Amino acid sequence: MGSHTTIRVSSLALAWLIMLAALAQAEPASVTMRGETRAVWPADDLRSRGFDVADIPRDENAAWVYIEAINAYSELPRELGGIFDHVLDAGWPKHPQAKALAKWLDQPENKKALELARRAAEFEHCQIPYYGNPRGSVVNMLLPSLSHHRILAKMLVVNGKRREAGGKYDEALEDYLVAARMGSHVAQGITLIEALVGVACDALAAQAIHDLVLRRNLPQDRLERLLNETSQMLEHAPDMQRGLVQEQAFGLGMVDEFASQPSHFITNPAALSTLSFLDSVNVPTDSGWGALEARLGKLVFPDRAIKQNMRRYYTEVQRRTALPASEAGWNDNWEEEMISNLPAWDMISRTMLPSLSRANVLAQRLITQMRMTRVSIALRLYALTNQGGPPEDLEYLKRWLGGPDDLIDPFSGDYFVYRRTEKGWLLYSFSDNLTDDGGIEGNRPFDKDHVIRFPPPKQKAFED
Repeated sequence: MGSHTTIRVSSLALAWLIMLAALAQAEPASVTMRGETRAVWPADDLRSRGFDVADIPRDENAAWVYIEAINAYSELPRELGGIFDHVLDAGWPKHPQAKALAKWLDQPENKKALELARRAAEFEHCQIPYYGNPRGSVVNMLLPSLSHHRILAKMLVVNGKRREAGGKYDEALEDYLVAARMGSHVAQGITLIEALVGVACDALAAQAIHDLVLRRNLPQDRLERLLNETSQMLEHAPDMQRGLVQEQAFGLGMVDEFASQPSHFITNPAALSTLSFLDSVNVPTDSGWGALEARLGKLVFPDRAIKQNMRRYYTEVQRRTALPASEAGWNDNWEEEMISNLPAWDMISRTMLPSLSRANVLAQRLITQMRMTRVSIALRLYALTNQGGPPEDLEYLKRWLGGPDDLIDPFSGDYFVYRRTEKGWLLYSFSDNLTDDGGIEGNRPFDKDHVIRFPPPKQKAFED
């Protein structure tokens, strides 16, 4: 009797342990971020709507550690905003305000936040939680963590610039690479905006790595390791194709919402132009008047024709996304023409289909930056092994650059333009206008040619 009782108690304890483990892994019903609590949109509901939400155990999901980091950092004082931005763009200056910025970075909250970000970056997978009411429109889904991810990436780069100024190059590079891994993590999400935030984080990291490589004399073994690390950055760069597939799922999902509750816009067609009626959409229940309206909506609403129009548009965007930027025609007006040629009655597609050229151009800019950074690393390696001089052409770099596309400018489809100069070398991309402007830069990045010079220009001084 005693032994049977023991077995029953042990089984009960095991059941409790299993239940506690399941609760630990379960998606929380709400999350508090920077003092504001929001309801989590159930992942199962999003999957049922066609979204590729990854099912990652909580203890293997970097997103929850990033949320800890987001909750940890302290706000940047307004008076330090100028020097913070200067460090991002130029470098750590010799200026009295730099001491105040260093003191802010060294606050326990910020040191904790950066350490948590570094820990999260070591995870393989990341699926950020989404917030909102699943009985409302999917267009109202919230992604409040994205702005904080960008802040953390900037903090990592600023901290890396401080380390770099102190001669701690390995530690600086690690902070830059963490910012890049954060970008790759964020871009694993289901929305195009996540991919774009990932692009922004990666671009910050690529620029910082590029500046360090040009301005500091790294040893050969460190440069060789950096080539491998930047190869990983390229391999895990945000994937616009994935973002577009998920963007299409949003569009098709909203058509289903319209079909299920047509009264929200049939009774107020003017609201369609602003999509304001979506604020009051409630997904109908499986019974009662809601189900009846959904049934009638499917009968009278041309949802199949609208979805066909949307799919045709997204198919064309995805086809062009698969092409090199030099062939994709992102600067043409084909998107506007496709939308304007839609039937006049299809106001839903006309209103909701977004212009996606800008997103793809930004992604191609990132690839350009990463490739040019890798070419710069290889040029520095060549100089270390050839009495300090640059090569005659880029072919000499192939011993370090193993990928077939490493030397290719996405905006020209050919090798980056390279030439030796009196004191070093010049490297540039045709950039957005797909035109060789002779190495002339525009007023804004990528307006004309995107240029790298060695030796680099003197860093701008910080002015209050």
